[in-house]
Formats: sequence, structure tokens, C-alpha cells
Amino acid sequence: MESSSSLARLWKFLTKPAVSLALRVTVSVLLLAYLIRLSAFNEIARAFSRIDPLYLLGFFALYFASVFLTAVRWRILLRTWDIDARLGTLLRYILTGLFMNNFLPGSLGGDAYRLYSGGRDAGKLDAVAATIFYERVLSYASLVTLGLVALSIRADPASDLTFWLLLGGVFLALTGLTAVSTLPAFGRWAENFVSRFPFAERLRLKDWVHSFRFKVRHPALLAGVFLLSFLIQFIDIYAFRLVAAAIQLPVRFGDLLLFVPLLYLAILLPLSVNGIGIRESVFVIFAASWGITSADAVAFSLTVFALNLAGSLVGGVIYWFDRPAKTQNSG
Repeated sequence: MESSSSLARLWKFLTKPAVSLALRVTVSVLLLAYLIRLSAFNEIARAFSRIDPLYLLGFFALYFASVFLTAVRWRILLRTWDIDARLGTLLRYILTGLFMNNFLPGSLGGDAYRLYSGGRDAGKLDAVAATIFYERVLSYASLVTLGLVALSIRADPASDLTFWLLLGGVFLALTGLTAVSTLPAFGRWAENFVSRFPFAERLRLKDWVHSFRFKVRHPALLAGVFLLSFLIQFIDIYAFRLVAAAIQLPVRFGDLLLFVPLLYLAILLPLSVNGIGIRESVFVIFAASWGITSADAVAFSLTVFALNLAGSLVGGVIYWFDRPAKTQNSG
């Protein structure tokens, strides 16, 4: 009994925001220090010196194309949930959200900002939350599908068994969740279930359950949303290919079809700040299969991170200029 209470106090201490942030920063710093020592700083610097700036311009073109298509997809989902929003407004929220991601684990900061801003404008917090949730489901489902296609092309089930289990499990979970949430009978059961609890009415749980039922059921609209999701993921993966070409690394697009889904699943875990350290570790793990050194892999990872950080600064500028308007509205 005393042991369980001690564990409870320890867990409460570790989950405090300041302690949690300090732990994530520590993990990031330790992993980066180890990887830089492992890879030799001079070799990483030489890899950076090979960068061709023309490829970097291509990266930013793809980066903002991906953001634009993400805004289009979000607008389609919002309309399906009976919310009308201007495309320009959604672009601002997404770009600002990408900037927020630099300070919080995973993509929680960006999603929280989009939820707050979109819910404030629409007055339907539950519906906006549902669109962001299913946008994430569609993104990871399409990304994992590309990873499974890459595994099928490799046709090496013995050495890829772990990848098959991981990506296959995530794919089944996401598709199963979406399929079940479209069933009217399941939706009615879930709404009736939460209505049994006394606090459900105060928290509007029935409304939240109703909003989280997947509403994209028209075949043409569903196909369009899925195609957009695949296009966004193709653009993101090809952006990695451009970075590899900029540093003159022999990393093929087919290799990245498998690597990027695994990378995104790894940095989704809130173990470090913005995936720093975790990202570099995954790059180093794949370095041998790409035929490059650990130093080149770390340089590849840091270049990707730096370029994404630079692109997200546009969101910081937007947030800065949006502040006066928000202050006036609140006043």
C-alpha cells in the first residue's frame, strides 16, 4: 500500500508541467550530445558545407504547398461538420500552429492552438476538435499505407517483420476506428452510454460523442479527402528527398517511403521537445541501410529540423501581428 502511494506521488511529481518539460529538454540534450559525439562534429560540419541552396528553395516550395493542401483538407472537413471557414484564416491557424509545435511535445501545441482559435471563431469547440482529430487519423493512415506499400516492394518479410507489425497495427487501429465511428448503431450506443452518468450533461458529453462520429460518408467527398491526404504525405516525403539531394546523400525516395512513417510515429511520442534527439536517433538507425555514415545521418536530420523550423517562423510572424487584433477583441 505504501509502495503504491509512493509511486502515485512520484507520478504526480513527474507529470507537473515544469518537471515534464525539464525531463524532455534533458532527453533531447543528452541524445543530441551523444549523437554529435558519435558522429564527430567536424564530419557533420563538412556535410553542411555541401548543401546546394537550390534544393532548399525547392524544399520551402513543397513545405508551403503541403500547408496549403492541409488547409484545404481541413476546410472540407469543417464544412462536413457544418462549419464554414475562410481558407486564408485556416492557413493562418495552421502556420501559427506549426510555430507553436517548436515549444511543446509532438504536435500538441499546434493542434491545441488550432482547436482554441477554430473553436472560438465557430463557437463549436466539439465539432472543431473532431475535424482536427480525423485530420490526424487521415494523415497517419495515409502515411502508414505508404510505408506498407514500401514494405511490399522490398519483399523482405524476415528482416521487416517488426516494421510490418508496427505499421500494420497502426493501420488496422486507425481504419478500424474510422469504420466503427461511421456506424449509426455504435454512435447511438455511445451517446446513450455517456448519458447515464450524472456529470455527462454538465460536460456536454453527448454532444461531444455526437460530434466525433465520422461524417464524411459521401463516396466522392471521402475519395477526395483521402487523395488530398496521400498527396500531402507524398509532398512531405519528397521534401526529405530534396534535403538528401542538397547534402548529396544517396538516399532514395523508395527508402523514405518506409522511413518517414516510422520517423513520424517516433516523434509523436512526447519524450522530448519537438522530437529533438528522438528524430536524430531514428536517422542514425537507418544510416547503414542507406549506405551513409552516422555523421551524414545526423546532418540530414538537423538540416530537416532547421528547415522546418525556418518555415514555421512564418507562423511566428503571423501570431505576432495577430496579437493586437486579439487584444482588441478581448477588450
